[in-house]
Formats: sequence, structure tokens, C-alpha cells
Amino acid sequence: MIHSSRLKFPKTEYVIATSSCGHSRLKSIIFTGFIIFLVYVFCGSVLWSAGKVFVSERDQLILNIIKRHDDEIDPSNGFPWGSHNSPKGYHSNFDKGTRVHPTRAAMDRAMLLLASPKREHHVEGNKVLERVLELQDCDPNSKTFGIWSWYAEESLSEMATVDYNWADFQGAVLVIILHDFAHRLEADVRARAERSLEYCCRAIIKRNVGAAYTNIAITGATVTAAAGEILGNEKFLEFGRLRILRSLNHFRDSGAFNEYNSPAYSPVVIEELERMLYVVSDIECRNAAKELLSGAWSMLAIRYHPMTGELAGPHSRSYADRLSVKVRSMILARLGDWGNDYKLTQSAAELSVLVPKRQIDERLRKYFLEIPSKPREVKNLFIKSRPAFNVIGTTWMDTTSTIGTASYHTFWEQSRGLIAYWTIDEDNKNNDNITSNKRNNNLSAKKSTNKTVAVFRLRFKRNGNDFASAWGRHYQKDNKILSALGLLVDQGSMHPSMDRSVGGVFRAESFEVEYHLDGFGSRVKRLSEFCYEFSAGSVRVIVHTTPESKFDGEPIHWRTSSNVTSATLTGVCYSGVEREFVFSQLRDTRIILGLELLQDTLKKYEPNAKINSNNFKIIETNFKTTRDGSFYGIIWQNLNDKTPLLAPIKPTQK
Repeated sequence: MIHSSRLKFPKTEYVIATSSCGHSRLKSIIFTGFIIFLVYVFCGSVLWSAGKVFVSERDQLILNIIKRHDDEIDPSNGFPWGSHNSPKGYHSNFDKGTRVHPTRAAMDRAMLLLASPKREHHVEGNKVLERVLELQDCDPNSKTFGIWSWYAEESLSEMATVDYNWADFQGAVLVIILHDFAHRLEADVRARAERSLEYCCRAIIKRNVGAAYTNIAITGATVTAAAGEILGNEKFLEFGRLRILRSLNHFRDSGAFNEYNSPAYSPVVIEELERMLYVVSDIECRNAAKELLSGAWSMLAIRYHPMTGELAGPHSRSYADRLSVKVRSMILARLGDWGNDYKLTQSAAELSVLVPKRQIDERLRKYFLEIPSKPREVKNLFIKSRPAFNVIGTTWMDTTSTIGTASYHTFWEQSRGLIAYWTIDEDNKNNDNITSNKRNNNLSAKKSTNKTVAVFRLRFKRNGNDFASAWGRHYQKDNKILSALGLLVDQGSMHPSMDRSVGGVFRAESFEVEYHLDGFGSRVKRLSEFCYEFSAGSVRVIVHTTPESKFDGEPIHWRTSSNVTSATLTGVCYSGVEREFVFSQLRDTRIILGLELLQDTLKKYEPNAKINSNNFKIIETNFKTTRDGSFYGIIWQNLNDKTPLLAPIKPTQK
């Protein structure tokens, strides 16, 4: 017997025919379908937890980063292991190389875990974040309120000097955690994170750095403005707004940042301005951030040298002579279609994956991608100060080489006041290898790893280490440079201020001027009594010394050394038994040098004449100012015959 039943739907009729035994078959089909559905859900959840399906490209990158660093994690606390890489006494009292748990890396780890699509990572992220927050100074009466120490193993009181920047850096990560992942925090951890961000802001406001401290001024502005909106604190928002506007006015006044052309901190500035544009809605903050971001990219673009893949000098602050893969990746990630390449590099700017990147202005792309067809010079004001101490940057570049100087700088380890780069053709094809193929424009960092780019620097050292109490002044015209070096009485040795000497008193067993060339095939030789030649590949640097140069009234002695990858010209100012030097009491101390960067090593260089004091015309005391003391003037050949380079006669204050 056949039954017919009708199910009526608007405008449509569906007929289902069943037999008396069809009910059991239908139940069986439904049951089987339900089992298949459960299996599908179970398998899907397993694959989800493994991060294999339903994961966006961004989420997969985060999972890859977490996995890549799993071996570096201490299972006892979830903190990454690291090592102290600065000299002992530079904030930390640990010896260089000591194995430690960096608190900043731990905060970054917590953020990445919370950003992961995996729930188990969220649980772990809460635990790591809670442990990091416990290390913050939470005592409102403490001088270091709101700050973290560098390492979990070393408290704030045990550090050589506290780094107050940790309120800014840690606060910047907390801003992202609370802006993007607050819903993944346990209630008590979220409340603690909000209090911690408040403490960061109070520390930032109390310290109140000026706009001249470029990266911290902008980072602190981002943290306080974002915290003001996240926490509903108008005072924090107003402070952040005023600070970013102050940074903008400072930039407009001089046209640059005090931390000028910095491979280390220009990326920090760019990423913090991008962070502000991501997390802050205040229109005044956003407009200021957009203008500053455009300015920051302009400053980098005009001094980027595509053929070497390096940021041409001078550099206010740098931790290495060559651009890191991280910085190259940061640039690639913002070059539009080219940005996809950065994901292929293992050392990409990993944590910045959480903040949307803003593409470089179209008008600036050519500076990163196109090799200059003819030599050009860039000159601009970096730091606006009293006239004798304004800092003007000059950079010259052609298709294969670039050299840059700051008109005034100190010789502390992060300063690159005179630095040059050029390509080295290992197959002796000279310039035949130059290509305009944009995809091979050295942003891949190949050049920095196999040393096919030469680096040439000027340094001043005490006991073999870069010396922060020496200064350099340079006059540059195209590829020629006149230099004068001297001493300061109010700075430190390792750092300009951390180990400051009162009155310029230092014990030393050596003081040296050093020209150093790093790159395959580096050579240096003496051409005449006061003339030396460096070479590597198709480029050479001619260094001119002078008998007028003295240190504490004694002549400077020059010596050369080289191996297959480097060459050095050392001017020995003092070498002997360790003794005390009081800079304010030194006899005649002035070091005068000339330099030419030239192409074509096949043609023998012939000095115009025997180098003697007549080539460097010294004008003793014709130049004086009321504030900065007496100066002498220097003219070298026809380089600056109408504009003498001025240098203080005696050791001076910065």
C-alpha cells in the first residue's frame, strides 16, 4: 500500500513518497548522515587546532613565527631565552653573552600567543603576560614606577642604569594586546593589563622627554594617546596629542629628526606612526602621524642606495655597519606588490605583522628601486642648534658607490658620522654587472651577507673601543671630504651620558684615529709620507694626513694593516702605559684629514704635490663666538677655499 503526503511551501509543492518499510530506511539515512557530520566536525576541529585549515594568511604567519621560536622558550615560565649583547655597564651589570630572559621579548611572546588562532595559545599567552606584568615596578612612590628591568634575572635596583624607555616599549605592546585581543584575556589578567598600561603612561608623562629624543617621543605619544582611548582617560589622550604635535613642529622646524637617517630607529619611528594610525582615532593625532610618516619615508628614500642595498650615511644611531635583513624586509613590506617577498625571509619584521603596513608613497618608490643614472648629492639640515653646532648631512652617490658625512658628530659606538659603501665585483667585471632589474635591487639582503659590498668608516678609539668624548667635523663636496677631530670635556667614554666624565678626565693606554675598510679584497698602501690609498673592487679611497695634526702636542704616527677581508689605517695618538688624561689641560690637540673617493683602480693615483702643511691652510684664531669659545679655520686645496671648516681650538662642551 502506497501513502502519499504533501508538504506545502509558498509557491512550491514537494511530494515525498514512502512505503511502510521506508521509515526505517529514512531513519538509517538520517543517522548515517549525522555520523558523517560528526566525523566531519571532529576532523575539522583537529585540523583547526593544527592550524592546517580555516587559517588566514595572517594567522598562518603568526603560527609560523610562534613555531619557529618554540625552541627558544623556557618551559618553566614561557619566556624566551636570550643573551645580553651590550657591554657590561650598559644598563645591565651582566657580562656580554650572559644567558637571560628578556622582559621585552617575553611581552612580545605573550602578544603573539594571544594573536594566534589556537585557543591553547591564548591560555599560554595569558600566563606569560601575567608573569611579565608581575615584573613591572608598581609602587607609585618609586623612582622607577611603571618600568621593567631588561631581564627577569636582574631587578631594577641591580641594573647599572635603569632604562626608562621600557615603559614606552612595553606600553606599545600592551596597546595592541588591549586593542585587539582584550576578549582573549581572562578577567583578572585584563584588569591587570589595563592597570599596567596606566602605570606606563604615568611613567611616560612624568619623564616627559622632548621631541629631540625622536623614537621615544613618538612611541610615548602613541602609547599615551592610544591608552587614553582604550582606558577612557582624557588626560592620557591629551598628553599623547600634544606630544605628537610637538614632534611634528620639531620636524617642520628643521626638516628632519634629531635621530637622523638611523638604520636602527627610523624603522621604529615608522612602525610607531603606523601603530598610531591603527589604534588611535583622534583626528589631530592621525593627521600629525600621517605627515610625520611621510617625512620619515622621505628622509630614508633620498639616501637609500639601490645598487649596494644600503642606507647611505651619515647615520645618527646604528648598531651595525650594514642594513639588517629585518630593515630590508620592513622596506619590502611597504613597497606595494613587492611587499609579498618579505614573507619569504625568516627574519622579517615579525611582530609588526599585527599592525597594518602603509605603502610607501608612489613618488618615493623610485629611490628604492631605481639605480641612479648619474652622480647626485643630497644636503640638508638634520639638527637645528646654536650655529657652531648645527648638524648638516651631506651624501654623494653614483651607480656603484656612496659616501656621507655629518657636519658635526661624536664618535660613540652608534654614530656613523663618516661612512661609505660601494659594490665589489668579485669576478673583476667591474661595472658590467650593473643591472636595472628591479627584483634584484639588493633589498633581498644578499649583499650584506656575502660581503660583496665594501664598508668604509672613520672612527676614534680609546683603549680599542669607540670613544664618545671625541668629535668630528666634516666639510663635504661631492666625493671629497675635509675633516677635523677633537675632544669633549662633558661626555662619557662608552656612552655620551651614562658614564659621563666630570671635566673630561680619562685613564687610557691608547687613543687612536682609525680609517677601516671592510670587504673582500680590501687593501691599503702608503703612497707618500702623508698620503694613503685604500682599495676594494673598482673603488679606492685616498686619505691625506698632515704634520699639523697633533695630540697633546705630540705628532700622530700612522700605520697600516690588512687581510683578505679588511684593511686599516691607524693614527696613533697615544700608546703606552695607562695614565690619566685631563682634556681641559692638554697641549695642542687637533687632527686634520682629507679624503677622496675615486673610481678605477687601474689608473695610478698621483698626488698633486708632496702633501705638506701648505695643502691644509690653517687660520688660527680668526673665528670666535661668545658662547662656544675660539675656533680655527681649515682650507684644503680648492675644496672649500671660500668656506673654511671651523673647529674648536680647545676641548669643548658638546
